[in-house]
Amino acid sequence: MKNYTFTFLFILSTLFSSASQNRKVLIIGIDGTRSDAFQQANTPNIDALLSTSTYSVDSWHTGITWSGPSWSTILTGVNWNKHGVTDNNFTGSNFAQYPPLPTLAKQIKPNLNCAIVAEWDPLIDDINNAGWNRTVKTADGSTFPTADSAVLELQNPDIDFLFAYFDQVDLTGHTSTFSPSNPFYIAAIENVDSAVGRVLNALYARPTYSNEDWLIMVVTDHGGQSFFHGGNSDAERHIWWIASGDMVAHEQINKADPGTYNCHQNNVFDSTCVNYNLMRQSPVQADVTVTALHYLIYDSGINPETKPEWHLDGKSWLWVPSGIADDSFEKSVSVYPNPVRDQVTILCNNRELDAKAEVYDLMGQRITSLPQHSYADRISIDFSPLPSGQYFVKLKSGMNQAIKKIIVLK
Repeated sequence: MKNYTFTFLFILSTLFSSASQNRKVLIIGIDGTRSDAFQQANTPNIDALLSTSTYSVDSWHTGITWSGPSWSTILTGVNWNKHGVTDNNFTGSNFAQYPPLPTLAKQIKPNLNCAIVAEWDPLIDDINNAGWNRTVKTADGSTFPTADSAVLELQNPDIDFLFAYFDQVDLTGHTSTFSPSNPFYIAAIENVDSAVGRVLNALYARPTYSNEDWLIMVVTDHGGQSFFHGGNSDAERHIWWIASGDMVAHEQINKADPGTYNCHQNNVFDSTCVNYNLMRQSPVQADVTVTALHYLIYDSGINPETKPEWHLDGKSWLWVPSGIADDSFEKSVSVYPNPVRDQVTILCNNRELDAKAEVYDLMGQRITSLPQHSYADRISIDFSPLPSGQYFVKLKSGMNQAIKKIIVLK
């Protein structure tokens, strides 16, 4: 039986000293982009994110496929029956009780610097904007001026959260049809991808980028059929979801349609219309706020999806094995001794595996990443260079991962 020991005496001592990155979030919203059209279009800038992402091109809209309720869910983390928005008039909204992401984040971290750049004025005028430090309106469908405004925000060294919204795809669908066979619709997707590239290049060009830890999310609100959306057809509900960063699993998720909350009588949804097991395994719109919020406040130890007073409907995709993972793998992995002074042994329940191991501190900063290796049934890691505290080891094998908390006591 082989026992592979990795002594981090040099690697950890050098990397630990630089593991003080700041967690920041960029969310890019692209309105009205069907999943099949998104996959058909040439989108090299967005595609470049996929290798470092949890993503799905088989995400499903679970509410009302108008932009008002859709972006309200994306920005608040709750479904329409809570935030109250059922159309683009925002009549009956309840943002006082269910505020958007920056307001929630500032309840935990009041000094966060948050900005929104949006082509659709209601995202600023009609959704509670108290949490934004800056709100920037650009011309509807302008695309590149919007990207330029986002670039200016990213040149602010203190920015913590930026939401940038593009509307050209949706506008093109309404004027020439939402269809993957419509060359104008495809061209609009590709044009917005070029603008996204401009934003991402500005992000990577930040002088402090190497000392920052960004979560990048790219999402849409709905699809469409013919010239319209707002119904429950697959063309309107079949969408996509991308989250790129070090604290999400790097994998594609393909799950069946979990159903929709827009199946109701007298504003009460019929629970038989929703497969809750599938919904827990699939990225859905309410997850955007919960994941981004979890990332921004991670060092507080608060997981937003379990904070009772927020009543959020989404789930966090940080540190959580996705539904595609084999649950037996997580259960098969154990560690000892724990707490530890020096060496930890990770047991894999008498199974051979090809795995990658990563060590994180409590702040969520990755200390080091070990290359892929073939192991017998155990891995030994020397934690002696590290000071006392809590750490995580993430073990990833194929599409499966296990995360174990390690307590180091000196």
